[in-house]
Amino acid sequence: MNTIVKTSRSTILISALSGLALLAACGTRSPTLPAPSPLPPEQAKLSDSVGLAYEPSSGGLLRADQRGLFRWLPTSGWAQLEAPGSASLSAVAISPKEPETIFVGGRDIGVIRSEDGGETWRPISVGLPTLDVTALASHSFQRKTLFAWLAGAGAYRSEDSGESWLRMPDPGPPDGDVRGLVHSTLPGSMNTGWLYAATPTGAYLSMDCF
Repeated sequence: MNTIVKTSRSTILISALSGLALLAACGTRSPTLPAPSPLPPEQAKLSDSVGLAYEPSSGGLLRADQRGLFRWLPTSGWAQLEAPGSASLSAVAISPKEPETIFVGGRDIGVIRSEDGGETWRPISVGLPTLDVTALASHSFQRKTLFAWLAGAGAYRSEDSGESWLRMPDPGPPDGDVRGLVHSTLPGSMNTGWLYAATPTGAYLSMDCF
């Protein structure tokens, strides 16, 4: 049975990620992130969507937003990475077992993957009904499993690093404006973990990943 619960524990996880970003931003004063620029009307609905991912290979942080994809390193601060469709990014995820594998997503670009730490990219959106991706999450220990939330279409899962996608059976949170996904292996999960979703009206979890 699929179960979705509105939870304060998921808020703690989302807050922890936000805190990590804040610490990273405060760890250096230069270089800094560029100032936001006005978005065209077709991108405005994602203007406050921000994706964050910890990069274990470097000890850094990746941030995806409407300005592009950025990497923070303890020794050098923020630097922008080249990524296709970088003017409309809203999500980023890193494979837990393959830290050089990075996934980004955004409006009208679907999901894009890099297998060399962001040097080169290719689209991996076969099976997705729309290219409007608002959130991504890697499975916490299954290295090829990836979750994506699509605006107006719900949650999709790939078990082959994005080569193919399948619709997840549960409709997801009652608030379909999902801005963030986090997968966790907290004790008590019914199957292979819990999937948390962050929305403007609250945070939700699925005990069997939707």
